[in-house]
Amino acid sequence: MIKIGDIQLPDFPLLLAPMEDVSDPPFRSVCKQNGADLMYTEFISSEGLIRDAIKSRQKLDIFETERPIGIQVFGGDEEALTLSAKIVEATGPDLIDINFGCPVKKVVCKGAGAGILKDLPK
Repeated sequence: MIKIGDIQLPDFPLLLAPMEDVSDPPFRSVCKQNGADLMYTEFISSEGLIRDAIKSRQKLDIFETERPIGIQVFGGDEEALTLSAKIVEATGPDLIDINFGCPVKKVVCKGAGAGILKDLPK
């Protein structure tokens, strides 16, 4: 068994990654019905969350039937990431994750995703 905090997963879990414009509630429902063991919402901009952007807030919608479920945020500013994590925590996900791997140019050029790795002390 694989364990992440209080979450128990099978030895070979089926995971749904946080994909922009893909991992929305209807898609997650289909994935859960077809055996997904752990899912993520679409990844969410920390700046969008702290600015109360409608598109970012909508990505926080999670349902009990989806559990366990995680929410991933991305950003390049420590303060914005901290504030957005508090916003995300209030929605009650099972996991909160910070994206350090997105290679998309418009994310990386803002120092977010894989771009944050250019400043390891940060």
